[in-house]
Amino acid sequence: MVRAKRATLKSIAADLGITHTSVSNAYNNPAKVSKELRDRIFAHARSLHYEGPNPAARSLRTGRCGAIGVLFNDQLSYAFTDPHDIAFLRGISSVCEEEGANIVLIPLKDKHPERLDTLTAIVDGYILNAPYKSNPTIRKALARGLPTVVVDFDAPGLPSVLANDRAMMRQVVAHLLALGHRRIAIVTFPWTENHGEIYGLDRDFSDENYVVHERILGCRDAFDAAGIAQDGVLVCETLNSEEGGAHAVDRLLQRQRDLTAIVCFSDRLAHGVIAACEAVGRPVPGRMSVTGYDGIDPPGRTSSGPRLTTVRQNAFEKGRKAAERLLCDSDGGAAPIGIDAQFIVGDSSAAAWEGTRA
Repeated sequence: MVRAKRATLKSIAADLGITHTSVSNAYNNPAKVSKELRDRIFAHARSLHYEGPNPAARSLRTGRCGAIGVLFNDQLSYAFTDPHDIAFLRGISSVCEEEGANIVLIPLKDKHPERLDTLTAIVDGYILNAPYKSNPTIRKALARGLPTVVVDFDAPGLPSVLANDRAMMRQVVAHLLALGHRRIAIVTFPWTENHGEIYGLDRDFSDENYVVHERILGCRDAFDAAGIAQDGVLVCETLNSEEGGAHAVDRLLQRQRDLTAIVCFSDRLAHGVIAACEAVGRPVPGRMSVTGYDGIDPPGRTSSGPRLTTVRQNAFEKGRKAAERLLCDSDGGAAPIGIDAQFIVGDSSAAAWEGTRA
């Protein structure tokens, strides 16, 4: 059986009586070829079922493959369910669309890590989104030496996109203190991977997770300014989900029944905390004040319930700024790009409950 010969750039050029360079430019540098000639080339290529140059071969010739890797801190499905990550990826993709680049999603959590080494994917660079510094995948990515932008992550020598987390948490706690709250707890996602402990705010924290570290420091600043001992403030680690927030309420109330306020490091945690408080007869904000962080409603949430007191950060802008620095401003150096969040007072915080401490 004789196979039809596969079309190539050279054969298309010969068919049309033009140079190989003209055909190559039509695909790789379209600005160098007139629209009329591009249309003629593409029409002939379609008639031959030619889909364009092989990406791997083009990568070898140009040193670029037209894709970036985005590393994020959970399983692949999380990126499509968490409202912060959805907005963040939209920001990245808006720049990729403008620049003609593709995205390779690389989750740090994989139920079957032995099946696929995603870091072998051909990419021109990485965006690291809020990862744990000692994670082996992160270390491996950084060791490749590709252009990299980090988000919510402090890496000397690399450009970073950072929100003003510490200042925002200082405002959140100061707000609750001004309302008369003194029995306050904190609910956070783990500051190191696979942790889920409860401890005092005075515990030594590493900077393994930049976001947790900065927000903890902001809380400490506010309590210190008010003269409140850090060892009397409980911190509960849990999964960053509504279920995690609900579970944290049970754990905290077992340790401190007279809590009047809970500070959450995400809106997802806060909504879970509110639901659990309502279920155990501690309505928000009458008996318990609750604050969040992100300013984005979880997917599927209805409009019922109090409007959350939270910190609104622009996740879309975070993603866009990171992609712009990676794809459009490679000479921008390692200076951090600041994203200013905003403290929003809603209906989930009110004056401290003065009833029976139980």
